[in-house]
Amino acid sequence: MEETYTVGMALFDFIPNIAFLVGAFFLVKLSFLLRGKPCARMLMAGTALVFVGGTLKALWKLLYAAGVADIQLFSQAQFVLLAPGFLGMLISVILLAREQRHKGTTLLYFIAPWKIPFLAMMTLASLGAQGILVYVAFRRGARIAAYAFIIAVLCMLGMSGMASGSQTVARQWIEQSINAVGQIAFATGSYLLYRSFIGMGSEVSCV
Repeated sequence: MEETYTVGMALFDFIPNIAFLVGAFFLVKLSFLLRGKPCARMLMAGTALVFVGGTLKALWKLLYAAGVADIQLFSQAQFVLLAPGFLGMLISVILLAREQRHKGTTLLYFIAPWKIPFLAMMTLASLGAQGILVYVAFRRGARIAAYAFIIAVLCMLGMSGMASGSQTVARQWIEQSINAVGQIAFATGSYLLYRSFIGMGSEVSCV
């Protein structure tokens, strides 16, 4: 399937990655605050893989759009990196939610076969991680954070729904705009969830 990009579109694709990194920063801080170094390091490793995978994809798109090079390794690496990255995030937020519970009361037809297991793991782990973050935020009373995570999930589902079909310039702009909104919502939710713990002076356990 031929893909068409412009330089402006390629540059815009760095915004979701930066927004994700901001959200990951606050989630790692929250994980360290509540669960200690082991959990925080796992989350850091997972989010780092996701960030590197997304950034390599954006870098490939920029080089390709500018006519500099077509480095397919950069383009395809995201599937290998994002799958274990989101899995690490999922495990970490499960531990985060577990801590809170103790303290409280057709699309595949257009995808190369080797990408399918990675895409499935990436999608399920990402949706699972963000779903648990919605749960944690609601239990914490951080409703705006929960709504932000819900928006992130809806944007992710919207991206999945647009994965098939001809990748025109207009369609790419729509997809990247949805992705940007989703990652900004993720960053907002992560920050507000972190602030809900800091602002309310919760007792935490760093084990």
